[in-house]
Amino acid sequence: MVQLFEDKKLWEDIGYTIKDGVIEDGKTVTLYRTEETSPGFLENHSSIEDLIQFRKFDNIIQEANWIVEDIENNLKNEELKYQDIMIIHPDPKVTKSYVSQIRIMLMDKKIKSHIVGVQTTPDDFFQEESIAITQIYRAKGNEAAVVYLINADLCAKGINLSRKRNILFTAITRSKAWVRVSGLGNDMDILINEYKRVKENHFQLQFDYPNEVQRKNMRIIHRDMTQNELREIKKSNYSLEDIASKIQKGEIRKEDLDMSVLNTLKDVLFR
Repeated sequence: MVQLFEDKKLWEDIGYTIKDGVIEDGKTVTLYRTEETSPGFLENHSSIEDLIQFRKFDNIIQEANWIVEDIENNLKNEELKYQDIMIIHPDPKVTKSYVSQIRIMLMDKKIKSHIVGVQTTPDDFFQEESIAITQIYRAKGNEAAVVYLINADLCAKGINLSRKRNILFTAITRSKAWVRVSGLGNDMDILINEYKRVKENHFQLQFDYPNEVQRKNMRIIHRDMTQNELREIKKSNYSLEDIASKIQKGEIRKEDLDMSVLNTLKDVLFR
């Protein structure tokens, strides 16, 4: 668990109903959404396997090829329009470079695309004959029938995990119907396995409600960090990696290290 509402009543406010248990610290609870809060009209049209897909690829080329073929099918066979499709990348810093292969492949199939805010103004989001590609923060406030969240593995784990999972949530909720979440490597397996567990549980949420101490730890561990904090963490990780490497190479021996420092580190890590 990454984050949680402080106000327990908010679960009901956003449409969840208690099936089993209670929303109390340390107690097991099962939550689900009723037909009222999640109408089943989409499932009556398409299967869950069609509506929601999580895909893992070995490299960007494979990912781009799958997305482009799916978009071509949407336009040619599924009677969707260009404005019905949105591609979202989670990191604004690398969006332009990451989507370049997708844009080349789309162009090879005579399908135009534009990066919102780069080839167009931020207000000119959808175009009649062009697929909208956007970084996550420009996607807010816009919706499409089909949403492709690419490079989603960036949201799986690591520092600032709360913010990363909020990005994942924001991207998925831009969809009116179909969601395609794709990414690369082992980190994508984390998201795929999480989705599988929820799906196998019929989209019910079952968990032990964390107590105040656990919630406090969650807020600390997954908080958004400043640039100074990130630099200090990077520096510390580099120092630890350097020490471990030197011990492995025999450049220093573990007996050379200050035992009190090692004991303190052990107490902190394994208490």
